[in-house]
This record gives sequence, structure tokens and C-alpha cells, in this order.
Amino acid sequence: MGLSSEISVLLLLFLTGLLISMVDSTTPGCRLINEEDGKDVPDDDHKGYNKLKPLVGKRFSTIDVEKEYRYSVGICRDAVDGYKNVGVLQESLKDKRRHVIGLYNSTQIMSGNDWVMIEYWHGEKYHTHCNKEEKKAVIIIICDPSADDENGVDILDEAKAKIGDCYYLFEISHKAVCGIKSSSKALSFGSIVLIIFASVVALYLFLGFLYQRFVLHAKGMEQIPNYSFWQDFGNLEADGCNLVCRSMSNRNSAPYKGIGDEQLEEDLDRDRDDHLLPM
Repeated sequence: MGLSSEISVLLLLFLTGLLISMVDSTTPGCRLINEEDGKDVPDDDHKGYNKLKPLVGKRFSTIDVEKEYRYSVGICRDAVDGYKNVGVLQESLKDKRRHVIGLYNSTQIMSGNDWVMIEYWHGEKYHTHCNKEEKKAVIIIICDPSADDENGVDILDEAKAKIGDCYYLFEISHKAVCGIKSSSKALSFGSIVLIIFASVVALYLFLGFLYQRFVLHAKGMEQIPNYSFWQDFGNLEADGCNLVCRSMSNRNSAPYKGIGDEQLEEDLDRDRDDHLLPM
């Protein structure tokens, strides 16, 4: 009797865990299309859903410009009580007829740094438009640091004037999807060159210092690698600048002398000294 009771308890725990795993999916509230098909959910969908979590469970509503329809939008919840799994519901203001635009248990989510896009699929079929395909709602939630739940939702377009892939386009501005923008920018080529140059100079000074101190046993300023060269470096630069940049020469040009002038001067000097010779 004791063994059978233990088996019953284990079986009950197993069934409970299985039920929890079925209810608590990887994306509670919204059920992604890939989950319906038993496929792996892309990382982008998980990332978008995590960004959407602050808005999950909220409801928004709006009336179109023509004042014909009211649209109720639920973020991963029933847009209106009594309509299970309906993410977007359209209601005629004239006859109060309602139409399902999209289901949140057939969802696709995409996101960027400051936006999230939700697609609710498997709505009611069109009667004449879009090749009688199922309706679909596309909800774009954009970042607005000053916007909250009171801003509501706007319907931007009903793209039904085509053969297929029709949709209702909604926009919500909300601060919940505002990402943290990085102020850092990629380093330019010049910055990379300067960093490499500074690293090479630092390595040269460090290794040179160690060599001068511990191998050559230098002291004081002599520990600086190639100290004698750096002492003369300023003079070498000045000499180079003087040679390349200055056009005037400090040397005085020699006076012009004709051919044989040297011999003539020697003869004149000899004549001047003749009277000094003894007779």
C-alpha cells in the first residue's frame, strides 16, 4: 500500500509539472507562431518579447479618422473581455458589429534598440479584399521618453488595396521600449594609429629602462634608453632645419681672380722684398 501511494504521488507530481510546462511557455501571454509549429523560436523574437514585457497586459483603444470604427488593442491579452485570444478587435460605431483583426496566440515579434513590432495573425477573413485571406494586425511600438499609457494607440493605415499580405497598421508611443543608447563611437583610423604609436613608445621606454638599469647598470638619467641620442636630438633637428629651411648662407663668397693672379701677387711681393737683401 505504501509503495502504490508513493507511485501515485510521483505520478501526480509528474502530471503537475507537465501541466505547468504546457501553460508556462517561453513567451507567456503572447504565443509565437514558431511555437505553434513546434519549431525553435528565434533569438530576435525572445529579445523582442523581453523588451515588450513592461507593456504586457495593457490595453489601448482608438477611433479611426473617418469615425467609422473603434479599434481595441491588447498587448498579449484579450483586447476586450469575452473575446479570448483576440489581440485586436474592430467595432463598427454604426451597427456595433465586431471583427477580429488578429490573435495574440499567433504572434511574431521583432525589435530594435528603440522599437518593437508585433504581428497578430489569423484574424477573420476578408470578404472581397486581399484574395479573401486572413486579416493581420501590425503594431509598432516606438520609443518616446515622455509617453505613457495615457497616450493610447493610433491607427495609421489599412493596407487592403492589394492582392495579398494585407494588414492593419497601428502605432503606440511609449517609454517602456526606450533602449539605452551607447554614446561610444567606433575608433577612427587615426585614433588607432595614435594608440599603436603610444603603445610602442611606452614599450620602448619600459624595456629600454630595464635593459639600461639591470644589464648595463646605468644610474640616474643614463637609465633612459639611448640617452646620448636624445640629448643631441634637439641639436640634430636644428641642424636639419637650418640645412633644409634656410636659404641664406653665412659664408662670404671669394672675390673673383683671374687666371695667373696668384703668380702675379707672388712676383710683386718678391719685388718689394728685394731692397731688404744685402748688396
